[in-house]
Amino acid sequence: MKTKLLVSSIFCGALSLFSSRLMAQGDSTYSWTGSAGSNFYSTSNWTSTVGAVQFDNNGFKVVRTSTQGSSPSIDSFIDWQPGIFDNLDNVNLTVNADFNVFFNDWLNGTVTVNTGATFTCRNIFRVGREGVGTVNIEGGTLQANDPTNWQAVFVGALNNGDGTVNVNNNGTINGGYQVEIGTRDFYPLGELNVNTGGTSLAYWATKIGPNGILNVNGGTVNTGRDLFVGDLFLDNAGNIGSLTLTADTGNLNINSGTVTVNHNNLDTPTFSVHADAKIYIDNGTLVINNNAYDYTTDINTMVANGQIVPASGKVIKVSNDGLATTVTAENALSITDHDFASQISVYPNPSNGIINIKTSQNYSEALSLKVFNTVGKLIFKAPLKNIVLNTYSFDTKNILKKGMYVLQITSSNNQSYYTKLVRK
Repeated sequence: MKTKLLVSSIFCGALSLFSSRLMAQGDSTYSWTGSAGSNFYSTSNWTSTVGAVQFDNNGFKVVRTSTQGSSPSIDSFIDWQPGIFDNLDNVNLTVNADFNVFFNDWLNGTVTVNTGATFTCRNIFRVGREGVGTVNIEGGTLQANDPTNWQAVFVGALNNGDGTVNVNNNGTINGGYQVEIGTRDFYPLGELNVNTGGTSLAYWATKIGPNGILNVNGGTVNTGRDLFVGDLFLDNAGNIGSLTLTADTGNLNINSGTVTVNHNNLDTPTFSVHADAKIYIDNGTLVINNNAYDYTTDINTMVANGQIVPASGKVIKVSNDGLATTVTAENALSITDHDFASQISVYPNPSNGIINIKTSQNYSEALSLKVFNTVGKLIFKAPLKNIVLNTYSFDTKNILKKGMYVLQITSSNNQSYYTKLVRK
């Protein structure tokens, strides 16, 4: 299964650079004029390079919109598939009925897919290729789908690419094999917003490139088997463009809603987060399905390294039930075990650097201390030793700068006490 994914990625690379198909003698190119109104299927709205305009499957037809005349609107279904369909810069296309195409090179301008409509490409959609493209999915479906061809949706493509997809109102984006956001040559800009009621799904992988952002705002993201955040793959080595790697090399923001990795429970998933990438979690949930592996240690390491970050005032909480690893962000003080907490006090607070932790009973060396900053990064950890009358003392003058921190004290049976500490 893994081999198939890698081979597919290489094949897809060749498609991403060149026209989907070389035109042959006798192929027709239809160009939009919009002179007879907005009806996409009015022959009076098009010109043809070869023969009359006919919406049929005889011959290979290249169909391109333009900003001339009225904006095109697809309001009915016709059993016809253009060989190549391109929506060019600054064109407003409305899709109110099913529309199927074989290839797509440019999905630029603004495309709106409304409830009841499914816009299908049998290969690769390229939203915002070498220009600006926005797709608003308002209850409809944008999908790459074919029984045999490699399929994907690229949000942002090639040099100066800038793509945005907004999934709203029970809409769906289905990448077929993959959904890619700001990936591959020249690291284009890409943004996918999955809002309340919206769904994004892929079979193999969801990939977020170094200039890509995936915002989950109440929607559902089923990534496929794999999730890559900060994916640096290039179809052609050296085509990196002008990118400078920063601390935000690819972003997944789970503001609310759910992201599920390996939702189909395929073989071992890949969960990859670049060292300079970020997964931000507020009120949402990240789930990694794998009954053969517990990702708790990996997640905690990423939290310590600043790759997974909770919302301000929250801490990352990880659990595993033998089938899946679940990651959330919870208010620091809300997940305290109150019986355990009643036995602990921390003083002085504010502190000038000396921290005293007093317990009402002797826990020997079974307690541990962790100190997080306000964005959830682990700053300091240590076992609680040097006991004097059940009091543990630490000198953090050279460790903690002035500011606010969250202290986590954990017992051997995983009871936790959280409190805020001010370093003055």
